[in-house]
Amino acid sequence: MGFTTKGKKKGKFVFVFFAIILGAGLLLALLQFLWNALMTDIFGLRAISYWEALGLFVLSRMLFGRGFSKQKKGIRQRVEHEDAISEEDKEKLKSEWRRRFEDRFNC
Repeated sequence: MGFTTKGKKKGKFVFVFFAIILGAGLLLALLQFLWNALMTDIFGLRAISYWEALGLFVLSRMLFGRGFSKQKKGIRQRVEHEDAISEEDKEKLKSEWRRRFEDRFNC
């Protein structure tokens, strides 16, 4: 007897689940290794544990990687948004950002 479709889907789900867990574990181990190999020598910081590497990863994702939301705008959505803006509004936006930059950096 062969696998049923339901059995194949369950097996695939289990495989993907454990692959994600293994991948995350390897990513954290790599982060810990790189921190301990580089940051301790370059900046004199202390070595970190595996769980501290997890905390560092989560913090960096929240600060720099859009958190853990599933709402990621793709290039197509950005292009559609830019196309929807009139030329006059684009010029206003550019001049406003130019003014902010010049005010902040005294250019």
